[in-house]
Amino acid sequence: MPLVAERYVAMRYMILICVSVVGLMSTSYAEKAPANFGVLTCTLVKPGQDAGHKMSCGFKPVGTGAEEKYSGIIRESSQDLPSGKVVLIWTVLGPAEGKIRAGILAQRYVKATNAPGHAPVLVGETNSGIALQFETNDSAAPYETITQMELQLTGTSA
Repeated sequence: MPLVAERYVAMRYMILICVSVVGLMSTSYAEKAPANFGVLTCTLVKPGQDAGHKMSCGFKPVGTGAEEKYSGIIRESSQDLPSGKVVLIWTVLGPAEGKIRAGILAQRYVKATNAPGHAPVLVGETNSGIALQFETNDSAAPYETITQMELQLTGTSA
């Protein structure tokens, strides 16, 4: 009987190991880091009394994709934005297995809660797989307070 008991215990350990490996594999697949889709550069011209903060933007995708032009508007910020001309830069992030299609950035974005010490991220409302990570680093802290903005495709380069 001891041989049967040993086999039973060995079989239980094998099942436990298999279940653990499958669990770890599914966790690693679910936690894939987003891919860098490219860079979004926006020029913001904000007169002091303007309620909306209009921007003209260019998206340069990683690789050989066509550059795209967008018009944008900052709808909300948790702080008043300084007046004058400013260039804002975001890294565009998306799913690693995702494809970049024309107009992929055309949507409304809202600020996600992020861990302290991490760059602010705006997440797409229509396609939450697309996120804009704030990259401007020229003492533009008030611009990190943007909580909602919208982009519309205006053209692509041929």
